[in-house]
Amino acid sequence: MNSEEPETSSFPAQHPAPQYHPPAPEPQRDRSGLAAVLLALLLVGAVALGVWMYNAFLRGDGEPAAQPPTPETTVVTVTPSSTPQRPTTTVTSTSPVETTETTETTEETTPPPPAFRAPDHAVQCAANVNWRIFRASDRTSCGFAENVAIAMGPHTGSDTTHEVTVTSPVTGQNYRMTCQAEGGNSYTCRGGLNAVVVLEDRGVRD
Repeated sequence: MNSEEPETSSFPAQHPAPQYHPPAPEPQRDRSGLAAVLLALLLVGAVALGVWMYNAFLRGDGEPAAQPPTPETTVVTVTPSSTPQRPTTTVTSTSPVETTETTETTEETTPPPPAFRAPDHAVQCAANVNWRIFRASDRTSCGFAENVAIAMGPHTGSDTTHEVTVTSPVTGQNYRMTCQAEGGNSYTCRGGLNAVVVLEDRGVRD
């Protein structure tokens, strides 16, 4: 006997029933937008804080230039009433200072006393590189006056009194003469037998 296989082609194939899956929840857009806004605010705040700290600590020493506006405002307020009176006070206080300076200038320009000159009655006998040589009395010869000048040669320019011994070409004797400084390298010498000799500085008349 042949075993008969059951026929399966006459029955349709059975497929499993489709399963139901609930839809995935949509992303919450509102929360995502709020988080983005908060992040942006944090970034802006961080930048602002950094700028403030830079200005406060790093540039603090260079900021004093912002203070001048305060005195400018004060000056503008005061000028309308005080400006016309202050110039008058300044001129009054300056005047005595100018007067004092003028007085000092006048004292500095006072001319020096005139240089010593031989008296009018004196007679010039000769001249050398230092003096004009005068005899200033009738008892004095020109030769004696010239010898006095020779004896005084080493003392040219001295401002003290000197004693010199001079030989008279007339009597042949020695006489002591005391020569007193008259200023400016000029001298008046007296001694002997009423002899008077004047040595006048060459710069007085030359």
